[in-house]
Amino acid sequence: MKDRSAVVLANERVADGVMKMTLKFDDLPQIEGGQFVHVRVPDGAHVLRRPFCICDFDKEERTIDICYAVVGAGTARLAEVRRMERLDALLPLGNGYVPEGGKVLLIGGGMGSAVLPAIVTAHPDKEYTVCLGFGDASKVVLVEELEKKGAKVILATDNGSAGEKGYVTDVAARIIRADRPDEIFCCGPEIIYKILAKKEEIAGIPTKISLEQRMGCGIGACLVCNCKVKRAGGEEYVRVCKDGPVFDIGEVAL
Repeated sequence: MKDRSAVVLANERVADGVMKMTLKFDDLPQIEGGQFVHVRVPDGAHVLRRPFCICDFDKEERTIDICYAVVGAGTARLAEVRRMERLDALLPLGNGYVPEGGKVLLIGGGMGSAVLPAIVTAHPDKEYTVCLGFGDASKVVLVEELEKKGAKVILATDNGSAGEKGYVTDVAARIIRADRPDEIFCCGPEIIYKILAKKEEIAGIPTKISLEQRMGCGIGACLVCNCKVKRAGGEEYVRVCKDGPVFDIGEVAL
């Protein structure tokens, strides 16, 4: 973990209300998919940095991509940042998804899908099937990027305006039944985790999820991002930024 200065190479709209930013650094450490970056908003008005998952990275070019939804004043200001401006970014933070089996199912819901490309980049020797779920066609991102990496992508939208009509958890359950993966990595809103945890199809398959909480410091000092987990026969609170954000689905109190 190190605070680095980055040059903005791109900051473009890629879907309705969604931006993709590319940052170039003087040096880039080892990164795992699921880790995140804490970006300083360049206006002096926002004291707290903004955490974003590292969507993808290029070790040789020393770049990372972040995808973010414009939902408040901080992200609205970031959306105004232009090419060749500089930003301060603390990275890499948190743990990540590290596949151990040969066949991995990736599940992304909405902006949670932004976690997935970096997993494939960090471990390109695995066989990946990716289930992506969005509300409608206007929100769809990262399909081409994942396909270019060799992943098999199945797209679903709630209203059927792109890909299959239906919920990503139902599509994933079908894929699991047809071609049982060695591991399942999922990122999305909490409702996806709650539904997935009840699916009998995941029984016996190591399944990990990435939690999203409001963060202050991003390094485990302020305790803002506590969440409850089940461990050693009881429950305890852990820090999402430091102890996560990736956890086993069975240990999280959903």
